[in-house]
Amino acid sequence: MSRSATSEVQRLDDNWEVFDRLVRRAQRLARRGRDEPAAVAAMTAATFAWCNPTGVFASGALEGVLAELGTRLPQPAAPATSGAGLSAPGARPRVLHVVTQVYGTGGHTQMLANWLRLDTDREHHVCLTGQGEREVPGKLVSVLPSADALVRLDARHRRLVDRAAALRDLARAHDHVVLHVHPNDVVAGLALAGRFAGRPEVLLVNHADHVFWVGVVAADRVVNLRQSGARLNVERRGIPDARNAFVVRPLQLRERERTRRAARTALGVPEDAVVVASAADTYKYAAAGGETLLDVLLPAVRDVPGAELHVAGPAPDGEWSVLAEQGLGRAWGLLPDVHTFLEAADVYVDSYPFSSLTSMLEAAAMDTPVLTLRPGGDELSVLGADTPELDDDLLVARSGAELAVEVTRLLRDPVARAELGASTGAAVHRSHGDGAWAEAVGKVLDAPPASGPASAPDRAPRRTGELDRRLLLMMANGVGQGLAGTLDTMSDQLSWPRRLETAARLARAGTVRPALLLPAGAARRVRRVLARARR
Repeated sequence: MSRSATSEVQRLDDNWEVFDRLVRRAQRLARRGRDEPAAVAAMTAATFAWCNPTGVFASGALEGVLAELGTRLPQPAAPATSGAGLSAPGARPRVLHVVTQVYGTGGHTQMLANWLRLDTDREHHVCLTGQGEREVPGKLVSVLPSADALVRLDARHRRLVDRAAALRDLARAHDHVVLHVHPNDVVAGLALAGRFAGRPEVLLVNHADHVFWVGVVAADRVVNLRQSGARLNVERRGIPDARNAFVVRPLQLRERERTRRAARTALGVPEDAVVVASAADTYKYAAAGGETLLDVLLPAVRDVPGAELHVAGPAPDGEWSVLAEQGLGRAWGLLPDVHTFLEAADVYVDSYPFSSLTSMLEAAAMDTPVLTLRPGGDELSVLGADTPELDDDLLVARSGAELAVEVTRLLRDPVARAELGASTGAAVHRSHGDGAWAEAVGKVLDAPPASGPASAPDRAPRRTGELDRRLLLMMANGVGQGLAGTLDTMSDQLSWPRRLETAARLARAGTVRPALLLPAGAARRVRRVLARARR
């Protein structure tokens, strides 16, 4: 093993020791009957494992804490009015979508909005467990049947256990519960891990299939968007294959409104340019101990006269400023709508090292060839892009050099671009056009309940192999780094003494967080006052 690999294994081991201490703390608090502090401690442990890879993708001990706390939630007083198939004959089945937070940009919220828009055979409600003071975007509100179809649990309940009790009550009034939650969201695990009267089937959407998450025990079935994610469930989460379901990502197909040349003109890009495009949140392009996507694509763009690289997501400063400075394209920052941006593309390259499937599929739907960088062997496949509808058309490069060669070839060959783009677009329309996706998701929801062995996260192995080491490098640029960073992320849920401890940890690391010196409630009130003043 190389010196760098040995160092990475040591970091994984160090992270594991911190995670183990956090889980043990949650267990101690649960044994003492301190349910809310135990729930916060469990969420802290989950946050740490999500942001700081430890060599595990699931934890039986942590899932056990959530299940134990769930047994102590207050029992609902009213009988179930739906749940477990109790909808009135002829009525549309009711589906409760549980989400941690929704945002104005990004594929996660767009996927939820598309699901609600496309599946018209069911009545959909949305429950937010931790939205905070963020505004719910109009693209989600507009597809809900009424204002009552949106519930913000954290606006009604400060404590995690109270949110879980309220979620359990909501669940009993529905035929299905679909979890779209963040990897560290313990509310659903508290509410749904156990069995109770009127409990509906619970499906968890595996949208974060490459990282640690909680909810293995709460989920009756896991709805996977990719084969690689389903394989990881079996190999590293203790989920039997019989509990894996599949559905492709919901996509709202938008017709092309402009030709490529007209779209480039609308964006202020030379109409005769040959455009390589990519779109994702900034963090999905951050370096992971090696070359970046910018490192790979710049030589290819320089090598082809008239070629330009345009990226939506990253700001136009820092490393991306080279595009504008050298007349090679532009970094556009976050765009509220990337439709015109994608219309302008001749070639689309998926973000790297983190994939962004929604943008890639939207580009493919416009008859644009799509490429992805997926280095390493099959063990690393979950870190790249794969989606069933593009199995035969997605160009997969196993190295940066191979990706540069393929991009250069397509930039130089308009006939090859057109042929591959047409095949790619047809593949997307087969899976998403004419009600195809609604029919597919209906088959998943209407399928008989999963049977056979239950998920067993306590049997999920801990490893420090290539996948774990690569993920460690990829996550190192994100939020929640180290215990101090994790506590900072969790600050709204922490007690005042724990907030002061976090402020001290961060100060020693050179980060000042004055708001942590206040109790959480006072800090929220100050934020609201400042927000009103800015308006």
